[in-house]
Amino acid sequence: MRRAALLLSCVVVGALVPAPRQALQKTIRPSTTIDAPTRKPKLAGGDPKNKENTGGGKGKHELLLFDDPVNTREYVSRVLCTKVALSEGEAYDCMMTAHQAGMAVVGVYQFEVAENYCTQMKESGLVAAVKPVGDGNE
Repeated sequence: MRRAALLLSCVVVGALVPAPRQALQKTIRPSTTIDAPTRKPKLAGGDPKNKENTGGGKGKHELLLFDDPVNTREYVSRVLCTKVALSEGEAYDCMMTAHQAGMAVVGVYQFEVAENYCTQMKESGLVAAVKPVGDGNE
């Protein structure tokens, strides 16, 4: 009888002993790359809010973004979302193109709009420029 009680107490005590600490902790590793955001399908035509691909003004101009070794990719994407009103997917694509190729076209705008966006990007520390769109006859 005493042996059965001892055996029973060992089983009960063993059930209350916590598992080793390593087994309880989850290993969380931060991502070393930026995850691409989900993309919405593009609608036909330009965005009237940004005056993209619309007539008027001093003609169409490309807003260019250049890669620089100072700013992080997350920061560049955030600036493109907040200052140029790009979606997260468009900002990510533009930032990655500039990062890999050294330069990316952010968009085609009227001169005044492109100049305004360029100024805001430069004030945020990005390297940007505005260039007129060539019509192929030059």
